[in-house]
Amino acid sequence: MGSKPILATDEYMHEPSDDPQFNESAYYNYVDRDSGFGVLIRMGNRVNEGHAEVTVLLYLPDGRAAIRFDRAEITGNDRFAAAGLAFEVIEPLRRMKVTFDGSAHLLAQGTDLADPKRAFTSSPVVPVRLELTYDNVVPVYGLGVGSGIQGAEDTIAVGHYQGPCTVRGWAEVDGSRRDVDGLGFRDHSWGPRKWQGPQYWRWISCLADERTGFVAWSQKIGDTRSPGNGMVLRDGKVELVTQVVVKSEYGPAPHYPTGMRVAMTTESGELVEASGTVFHNVPLRNRREGQVARLAEVLMRIDFDGRTGYGISEYHDRMVDGIPAGMYEV
Repeated sequence: MGSKPILATDEYMHEPSDDPQFNESAYYNYVDRDSGFGVLIRMGNRVNEGHAEVTVLLYLPDGRAAIRFDRAEITGNDRFAAAGLAFEVIEPLRRMKVTFDGSAHLLAQGTDLADPKRAFTSSPVVPVRLELTYDNVVPVYGLGVGSGIQGAEDTIAVGHYQGPCTVRGWAEVDGSRRDVDGLGFRDHSWGPRKWQGPQYWRWISCLADERTGFVAWSQKIGDTRSPGNGMVLRDGKVELVTQVVVKSEYGPAPHYPTGMRVAMTTESGELVEASGTVFHNVPLRNRREGQVARLAEVLMRIDFDGRTGYGISEYHDRMVDGIPAGMYEV
């Protein structure tokens, strides 16, 4: 797993650096393979800027989406708790609890968020509540040497780890409650987070069951494209990935991903392949100093290792004249 071990103390908060864009964030997702219902939750404490980025996103099976985004005021980096969202460490590196009690905009379809101002002014606001417990199914791991994201320390995180989980609890949108009992991923990172820094990244997750799945990560920062990394989970055993090649298909403008094929080379030299199709898409956006980064958060159905898995994949691109920076690259 690298020369810098992931410690139980890393589950808790870290001392901020002086970087104006220092960020400590945690992320949780879940996809129900039977209905297609999904959850994406993130909080990023940008304490040197005085706020936390809070995202609560629920993908509804009929194509609608409930979204809450806040830049909630914070004065310290002592906890993840803002705008009704909270993360609690139950057992370090084993069990976490996520709760939210607030409201969200209910969009007629996820892609309405391509125009946030219009989406937020024209959609109804409904109550949303949830309580989810995440239990690791394998030990957490990093995307590079130890707990960092190799090659992205100055723009994404100096510390990072993630892992697949069982997810249990409930989620309620506008009074309609769903029981949650399935699979998802979580991660935790700290360090500078400059959304406009990378040209693009691809984070693809898939779980078919508690013993079968993968994560693939690739990125380009400046003129440097990383070889990629991640992990393959088969028969309950993790093997790290040292190279990732993603070939994606896109629709017409505004050029959202519609499908992908990914080839992963493991540490033992084995080539492992998977292919997926997008069935739900919510595009998030971050603008700073005239530059736009788009994060298409898509639900995918993925064929892997003779099984059908599900997961949330993240297509981050700097947008140039309406074109995603990574659309024409392998």
